[in-house]
Amino acid sequence: MFLVRIILPFAVLAAPQASDAHGAEPDMRRARDGNIAIQEELEAARRAATVEAYDLFIARHPDHALAQVAREERRRLLDKRNSHKS
Repeated sequence: MFLVRIILPFAVLAAPQASDAHGAEPDMRRARDGNIAIQEELEAARRAATVEAYDLFIARHPDHALAQVAREERRRLLDKRNSHKS
C-alpha cells in the first residue's frame, strides 16, 4: 500500500499526453494563412504554364480574387498558343 501511494503519482506524471490516432503529438501552432496557400497554388500554376494547371486553380478557388488573375493569365496562355498555330 505504501508503494502504491508513492509510485502512483509518478506514474500519472509520466503518462503520455493526448495524441492523434497515429500517436503523434497534436500541433498547437496557429493555422496557416489560407491566402498564402492560395498564392502558392497560383505560383505553381504559373510554373506549370499549362491551361490545365490554371483550370485546376480556378476550379479550386472560383470566388477568390486571384481566380480573376488566373483567368487572365489562362486567356493569355491560350492566345499565345493559338497565335503559334496560325
